[in-house]
Amino acid sequence: MSATPGPHRRQLHLGYMYWVNGTHWGGWRQPDAPTDGAFDVAYALRAAHTVERAKFDFFFLGDTLPGDIVDEQWKTTHNTGRLEPFTLGSQLALQTTDIGIVVTAHPTFYDPYILARLTSSLDHLSGGRLAWNVVLGASDAAARNFGLDDLGGASRYERADEFIEVVKRLWDSIEDDAYIQDKESGRFIDDSRIHRLNWRGEHFRVEGTLPLRRPPQGHPPLLYAGASEASRALSAKWADVHFTNSRTIEASAAFNADVRERAAAFGRDPEQLFFLPGITPVIGDTRASAVAVYDRLNAALPLDDDIVWGGRDREHWAAYAASPAGQAPLGHGLRNLGALSALIGVDVTDAGLDAVFPSAHVAGLSERGRRLLASVTERTDRTPEGADPVRVRDLLYASVIDGFPLAIGTAESVADTLQEWFEQGAADGFNVQSPYLWGQLDRFADEVVPILQRRGLQRTEYEASTFRGHLGLPRPRGFFDGR
Repeated sequence: MSATPGPHRRQLHLGYMYWVNGTHWGGWRQPDAPTDGAFDVAYALRAAHTVERAKFDFFFLGDTLPGDIVDEQWKTTHNTGRLEPFTLGSQLALQTTDIGIVVTAHPTFYDPYILARLTSSLDHLSGGRLAWNVVLGASDAAARNFGLDDLGGASRYERADEFIEVVKRLWDSIEDDAYIQDKESGRFIDDSRIHRLNWRGEHFRVEGTLPLRRPPQGHPPLLYAGASEASRALSAKWADVHFTNSRTIEASAAFNADVRERAAAFGRDPEQLFFLPGITPVIGDTRASAVAVYDRLNAALPLDDDIVWGGRDREHWAAYAASPAGQAPLGHGLRNLGALSALIGVDVTDAGLDAVFPSAHVAGLSERGRRLLASVTERTDRTPEGADPVRVRDLLYASVIDGFPLAIGTAESVADTLQEWFEQGAADGFNVQSPYLWGQLDRFADEVVPILQRRGLQRTEYEASTFRGHLGLPRPRGFFDGR
């Protein structure tokens, strides 16, 4: 593919999702992967400087609150060791110059006044480069670390809606020019530009005022993810960037159109809401070498000691597959052939990991089994009847990492994939993730990004100094402007 830059050509918005061990659960076990950087600011800076050099819009400090880190190590190893995002974000902001900094905060576990003060302070210290990632997911076990019985069910969306409005009003509670600091008159502030909220809501009572000049961006961008009805409504009302996880171009484009339509119903400009799918590029000099990297990553996935039944029996796995939990990627105690057989609808318990998956079994596959087989073929070019056939282990690995959005191939083919999604309306950019550090991140920055730049799809220099500026968003009017 190629593209010619035009005078007003849309460009990709690229963010980097910083997971200290990479996003593939076998990544940290690669021989060349570092394993000791989770608590080292120089390690995070290495990643931030790499993507800033590649002119990314933002560096994303995701944060999921684990309830049990012993269990979490089997799911997302980055949850077992991660610095608090506001603390790390302040360090990154002071040691970078242009890239946006995303901090994650869960409204269930914060007070809106504290969150407003934290975000406004960091927006000032960074020169207008902060964004807040609003996250509502976690576990009930995580909630209990905060003295709560659970996450609050559906009510957490209603609480988050009110929380966001209170935070935005607090950001606006002192107008831009309120600090007159007139030595002759002795007036430090203009009282007429100071506003108390006197908020009385269903979930919060907040008097106001926030003791800070309005943030440099006015409202730091809000980022959000989720595909439920409640998530779509929340994103349509408040988000500037929405992270998506659709499996196909068509599904992604339809999701984007739906949320934009909802945004318009809230009186917003739907073109000022950006959709960024997550993507994990696996890059090689050739397609075959990239697939080999993918195979090495999968081979590092820890499987159950009892690889056939996982200490259970056939009846247990049949019940598991029929439950809602059976739709999730396989964690500890679920990475065995009994669980796989139940999920895909055909019995492979007698086959062994290295056995070829028989083509005769294809007709009997469940819907999820067909999807897993299709993902193996898409990622590796293997088919049950091919010269390099699908093996049982390929399907088990696919079930463990099911849902990971991957682009496997050369730098050119990865760029082609990003461009196709972008030009088909499925993405305004991407939340880029590395399967492991450092080689794959460096290859994306040094090989894929220059291709995108030559095609006019990625900036070659920063043209704005704020996060909102990177998105092309204007600074919004304050809630109290003109009052």
